Amino acid sequence: MPSLILYVDENINENLDLQNIEKNIIEIIVKELEANKETCQVVWIKTKILSSDYKIFGELKFRLKESRNKNKKENCLKKIGNVLDSNFKVSVRLRAFSIEDASITALDLKYENK
Repeated sequence: MPSLILYVDENINENLDLQNIEKNIIEIIVKELEANKETCQVVWIKTKILSSDYKIFGELKFRLKESRNKNKKENCLKKIGNVLDSNFKVSVRLRAFSIEDASITALDLKYENK
């Protein structure tokens, strides 16, 4: 049931292969969180991000599973962040948490113009 909602600034270039990017993200979620591919969902929402340097904000929600420990969640966010960073070339802010968690796992990935 992993669900990733990506809020993407409306000014970001749309000429990207979102289907391929989404496929890569789902593969990461399946591997890192031991999820079933058929239950993974990625939702893209265009939005205005006015004052933040982070032009993509993502929330990854999932059901608690013993194997989904802190390291797995952090690795999942890092890999998703790298996919978004390399394709969109903007700063990315991601959060991950299970429905039963009392806290969230967070990643802020500042884009470095390379």
